[in-house]
Amino acid sequence: MRGASRVRERLRRDLKIGAIKPVRAATTVKRPRRTQASRTSEAREKLLKATLEVLVDRGYNGLTTKEVATRAGLSNGALVHHYGTKADLIMAATAFIYDRAIEKGRAIAASQKAQRDPLDAFINDCLSVYFDWPFIAATEVLVVARTDPTLMNQIERLMRHFRQTMNDIWLPVFEQSGLGRQQASFILLTTLNMIRGMAINSLWQGNMAHYKELMREWVLLVKRGALNDGRINITLRRGS
Repeated sequence: MRGASRVRERLRRDLKIGAIKPVRAATTVKRPRRTQASRTSEAREKLLKATLEVLVDRGYNGLTTKEVATRAGLSNGALVHHYGTKADLIMAATAFIYDRAIEKGRAIAASQKAQRDPLDAFINDCLSVYFDWPFIAATEVLVVARTDPTLMNQIERLMRHFRQTMNDIWLPVFEQSGLGRQQASFILLTTLNMIRGMAINSLWQGNMAHYKELMREWVLLVKRGALNDGRINITLRRGS
């Protein structure tokens, strides 16, 4: 199983948790008064980052709003003011991390590397989601949601939005490399589902060397033209 401490450190690095430290004022220059909107935004971001940290450390069932509020440096009352229930808080945090993942994926897809080698860039994008804390946090929610229809409906909408957005970002990149729509869809879907399956397997096995070997062979098959015989009849479904 992946070390919780390593995952936590990557989470803190990616979200810059703890990166901003209070500094004593050296002069008497007054700072502009912050608006209510900015204070609200800052409080919510602190709560969401703290939620993700506790979720990675404790899991869904071990997460308490009291610990989240404490880590965020806010009161329980402030937490309830912004997020009425534990489920509301966790869904907002899950949406927060996947919005970040979309931003990151969009930047990777627009890079020169993606233009030169879309498959390699797409693999790196998928690995950053499914082999790191975004997928760990979402998995914690999905396990609980399996027997909670209301929670499942919320997480399903969120995940469908994420997947559809990423498909819309990446499919044109593959097509711009000269692939047809069906071939590009097949490569994208197959790569995605291989990595998602490996990510689930890694929760107990964690054989990264084996996963990399499988991905290298898959990339070689694609680049050697093994999928160019024209028999592929796959198109992306919305949110798949």
